[in-house]
Amino acid sequence: MRDTRSRVRAGAVAAAVALALTGCGGSSEDSGTGASSPPADATVIEVSAVEYAYTATPAEVSAGTITFELTNDGAMSHDLVLEEDPGGATAVIGPGETDSFTVDLEPGSYTLYCSVGNHRALGMEMVLVVG
Repeated sequence: MRDTRSRVRAGAVAAAVALALTGCGGSSEDSGTGASSPPADATVIEVSAVEYAYTATPAEVSAGTITFELTNDGAMSHDLVLEEDPGGATAVIGPGETDSFTVDLEPGSYTLYCSVGNHRALGMEMVLVVG
């Protein structure tokens, strides 16, 4: 009986520690509370999301550090996900909100899409050419 109580207590302590560590995590990427400042050497691509479409400025960039800044100009929640390596994503944001993420990209073509519901299947996808 004592052994069982010790295991239960140890499990509870482990769960509490895991929960505390989860709340303390940090990230260099923005967490959906608003766009952070991109690195000084980053190319900023401003992306507007509306229902089932993105528009981006510019649509083609040079290789290097790229910051994707998503503004939700639609009425539904959206995000922006970089499919290929190195990957990256914004938080799912509501109407009027902005979020961003920064990655280093080599020359090539990269697919970005909305992972919310079936938005991608409805056309919320774009290709960025990095030269």
